[in-house]
Amino acid sequence: MCLSLICCGWMHLALVFAFGNTTHASLNKSTTLYIHQGKSANVSCNYNLTNDIDIFSVQLHRNQTMCSYIYVNSWTNQSCKNYCHHQIRCIWIPETREASFELLNLQINDSGTYRCTVKRSAPPPEIILGEERTRVQVIARPVLSMSCVKIPDGSSMMLCSSERFYPHSLEQLWIRDGEILNSSNSHKHFNYSTNPDGSFTQKSYLELAPQMFAATIYSCWINHSSLNEPLMVNLSSSSCDERWDLSSWAVTLGFVFSAVLTAIFIIAVMCKCYRRAHQQSVSAVDVSVTPELVYQTHLQSEMLYSTLGVHHPVQCSPVRVHSPPH
Repeated sequence: MCLSLICCGWMHLALVFAFGNTTHASLNKSTTLYIHQGKSANVSCNYNLTNDIDIFSVQLHRNQTMCSYIYVNSWTNQSCKNYCHHQIRCIWIPETREASFELLNLQINDSGTYRCTVKRSAPPPEIILGEERTRVQVIARPVLSMSCVKIPDGSSMMLCSSERFYPHSLEQLWIRDGEILNSSNSHKHFNYSTNPDGSFTQKSYLELAPQMFAATIYSCWINHSSLNEPLMVNLSSSSCDERWDLSSWAVTLGFVFSAVLTAIFIIAVMCKCYRRAHQQSVSAVDVSVTPELVYQTHLQSEMLYSTLGVHHPVQCSPVRVHSPPH
């Protein structure tokens, strides 16, 4: 009796083990992929190959079914698509009977765990041939920049902006002339915000030290998991000083140069107009004094002298002025 019970127990365990191996023939370990924002990722679908498959399905899940393909007589590469998201492409290689999914143009909110399941539908019963989990972590590189800002009291500050990065962990340092500043006394204000697409923005303000003679070079250094190496940008303190603002000087010189050119142009036009008017007046005088007019004037003078008899005007002799002796 005891021997019969033991045999029945072993048979029951064997059936459970066999059923478990039948319904879950292959459960692969999870993998993790780190993908830059906007790039693509390939999710593999590893499963046990069998030769008695007429119909099987490949499905991709993340919280819900995102893509499903049914392959009929897979040796001839006949397939039927049930549903696929527009940014998901199913890849089937008939020679090796490999299946995978390509996730296109990944964004931050596409991060998560994707599960690929391969099931044999015919001949029955339905059997899970394989299931693989792939964790996709989308990362975004920060965009680093530095600028000068004015605070309400009128003083200038340095601003270091690290924008649109993911995940949120980011290391940032201020450097002045090659020396790392202590964060406890260098940060005037620190701002951390989340963008609508799930990325993050970090802004750090630095109060400038009094500038005596030479300009001081400030640097903002950051490090993030999306970077192959840290990023750093530099900015001179003279850019924040209005007295050394080259852009303001350039604008002022531009206005002065334009004003000088305008004045020169106006004077040139006025001189040209004056010369033209003077030439016209001289031409008018020359035209009015004709030889006939000169002859008539001479006759009138002779008639006047005839009335005076022999009293003709005597030409004046030049008066000699003797210079005093030296």
